[in-house]
Amino acid sequence: MIDVLLATFNGSKYLNDLLRSILNNQSPHTMNVVIYDDGSDDNTLDLINDFVKFNQARLINSIVSNRGVISSFSSLLQHSNSKFAFLCDQDDVWLPQKIEISLKKMQAMEAKYGQQTPILVHTDLTVVDQNLNVIYPSLRQYQNLDPYPEKLLPRLLVQNFVTGCTVLINKPLKDLVTPIPPEAIMHDWWIALTAAAFGKIAYIPEPSVLYRQHQHNSIGAKKWGMNYILSRLKNLKQIRLDIQKTIIQAQKFRETFYSQLTLEQLDILDTYINLPNQEWRIRKYKMIEKGYYQFGKLKNLGFLFCI
Repeated sequence: MIDVLLATFNGSKYLNDLLRSILNNQSPHTMNVVIYDDGSDDNTLDLINDFVKFNQARLINSIVSNRGVISSFSSLLQHSNSKFAFLCDQDDVWLPQKIEISLKKMQAMEAKYGQQTPILVHTDLTVVDQNLNVIYPSLRQYQNLDPYPEKLLPRLLVQNFVTGCTVLINKPLKDLVTPIPPEAIMHDWWIALTAAAFGKIAYIPEPSVLYRQHQHNSIGAKKWGMNYILSRLKNLKQIRLDIQKTIIQAQKFRETFYSQLTLEQLDILDTYINLPNQEWRIRKYKMIEKGYYQFGKLKNLGFLFCI
């Protein structure tokens, strides 16, 4: 049995495309779609109820609406009891091989590291517009991301490179990450941090999702390039606020998992949390020593300047 965990909110425009693409995936495993609706007031619930009638699926209604995407996925994970769980966004389209390639990688990782090891598998994505026309074939290249960092935990403290709608996790990781605290920047970032600290992360360079970009995206794909750089430089205050959020997230991660973290991991977290209190030369040295950097020289210059 595998669970597909779908969070919805006023997603009726693209929801049928997604649900059809999930059903088009072929898998020898029994699939259960678990849906959490965050108080939709369009016809999203009508579409979901029709889907639940004819498929192995169940709906979790939110008691308090508009709790947000982090809380939605936290609730979904707490309602998942299967061996494996896929995370799913309402406006994307799954490619037909998504389940097959992700499960194959997961099974290989469990064979290598053990079934009790917390494991996260994620893939590349194809960036498309609202009509599914291809904008760019690879999100990794589009955003200049590095899914293979040498120092995994320090890199994830600074920058997330795991896209939630491609993620497959096993039950040991699911049991560790819930509940996801409100201090998390995003649910996928928190799950990736947990996997980096206590388990393994595997990346598949093949796209498994058509990542739809439209005006209502919670988190959209921004193309890396000079225009993006200039837009960021015009708002240094926002960059500093974004960095502060990563420090708050690191503080909460330390608090949540303190008794389970190694001395080396605690040192990595404490050093990062205290970076803003250090003089510039020490900050630069610690960034290099510990591995607190992003992929690309310009990104690191901006990070060093603003932290």
